[in-house]
Amino acid sequence: MTTFDFEKFRLRRFVDRLITMGEVEVHDEPVALADLSAHIEATPKASLFRNAGPQGLEIAGAVVGSRRRFAEAFGVGERALAGEVMRRLANPQKAVEVASGEAPVQQVVLKGEEADLTLLPFHLQHELDGGCYISSGLDFAIDPVTGARNVGCRRLMLRGRRQMRTNLTDNSDLKLMYLRALERKERLPVAFVVGSSPTDFFGANLKVPTDEIDLLATLRGEAMPVVKCVTSNILVPADAEVVIEGYLDEHGYREMDGPYGEFWGYYGAMHIDPVIEVTAITMRRDALHHTVLHGPERLSRQEASHTTAVAAEMLCTRMLRQAGVQPAAIFSPPSAPIFHHMRVALANATPEKVRAAMEALFQVKGVKHITIVDDDVDVFDDDQITWAMATRFNADKDLFLPSRKLQAFYADPNADAEGLVSKVGFDLTAASAKSTEVRFQRPKPPRVVPAATNASVRQALEGGPKYFAEILSAVGTRDGREVAMELDQLREAGELTRLDNGEYALASLTPGRERVI
Repeated sequence: MTTFDFEKFRLRRFVDRLITMGEVEVHDEPVALADLSAHIEATPKASLFRNAGPQGLEIAGAVVGSRRRFAEAFGVGERALAGEVMRRLANPQKAVEVASGEAPVQQVVLKGEEADLTLLPFHLQHELDGGCYISSGLDFAIDPVTGARNVGCRRLMLRGRRQMRTNLTDNSDLKLMYLRALERKERLPVAFVVGSSPTDFFGANLKVPTDEIDLLATLRGEAMPVVKCVTSNILVPADAEVVIEGYLDEHGYREMDGPYGEFWGYYGAMHIDPVIEVTAITMRRDALHHTVLHGPERLSRQEASHTTAVAAEMLCTRMLRQAGVQPAAIFSPPSAPIFHHMRVALANATPEKVRAAMEALFQVKGVKHITIVDDDVDVFDDDQITWAMATRFNADKDLFLPSRKLQAFYADPNADAEGLVSKVGFDLTAASAKSTEVRFQRPKPPRVVPAATNASVRQALEGGPKYFAEILSAVGTRDGREVAMELDQLREAGELTRLDNGEYALASLTPGRERVI
């Protein structure tokens, strides 16, 4: 028997951790549901509402709307996030079924007429949306033919007390399962988890050839408790906050969904979607409801920007390695939707290595603009990338355009009628980055560690040429003014010279290298 801590991966416990980190803006005052998104978008922090809507519900929003918060869900720093996820994926874990009486998510069970969706905080999220939404639904389903367990991520649009719509337009496993069910004139049972571990939310966005419920356990890094739904055989996380059970009905695509503010930073147009009939709602007694910030003006605060970026960084790392290129660092900035921008740092970059990296990354459907830098440039730092663009890029030879258009990502607003888009690569590596000339070295603050091994500047220079900071360390000072005075005395005596990169040297030890100083 596996004993589970049902609080360890709970959304509420994660929000508590974020509060201690100073990463949550807490609202104790009453907040109308229609005002939630304005509050959430107004802050770079996560939001916690303790008195939302007429029912006074607790709702958390934008929980992983920064890389720092997303990394905290995996217990690592921001730069180690993709590597930690890859490490966990290499160590598979299993989902373990527990009894209904053990599962906190079934502490409250509403069935039949009691399963009223208006008890849940569906809310208007963008000013031109077509209705009220829950944006954080994780869909769980079982393929009736193969038995494969599937997990995805999907918004839910309120239709009636026991009906809702879901976006099932883009190609997905759930869409394929539903289309096959329609061919058989059958309903497709489905369950939506609202409020789970951020690692579960990430796993629902990954495409990995494995059992997808076990995948969630793998991303947690340990076995995950799951419980059977009360109206179907679908297994869901037993430590979740809320579950909506039901089925995609047998009538197919028949009602309009949208418009809805989408991950591109534009609205998604109306489209026809199926209807879900709700059979049960289960939840914790003190359920913390969850809303995802999606399609905001600042895409760097959008949860999907961070989850998809990390997934893309892992994919691109694999693609580069297959091409024989080992990245020193890789980062997809979240303000570019769906990892359209990819930055890669290379050690010992050569034109051939840069070309191979770009050719590999051009094949990744969502990657559209590629920037390659030397490993002395921090790919996570916008300022350093801007500096490298300004000082190491020559448009006549460092701009790379594929010879043809390539496959665009789903709903790319720039795609042509065939779903193709132009891509581009920027080579910001520079031969000067490997140069020993001081004029090509990047300035850094001095690090003076006094050694106190020499009594004078002359004695320090008898050991060989030195930069000014090296002389400070050698004579054992953190000041420097006295060193300047001693150098002046040596200069006046004709005993001092300078080398090409600016080092000080004794003229007697460097014949033929004299410079006017």
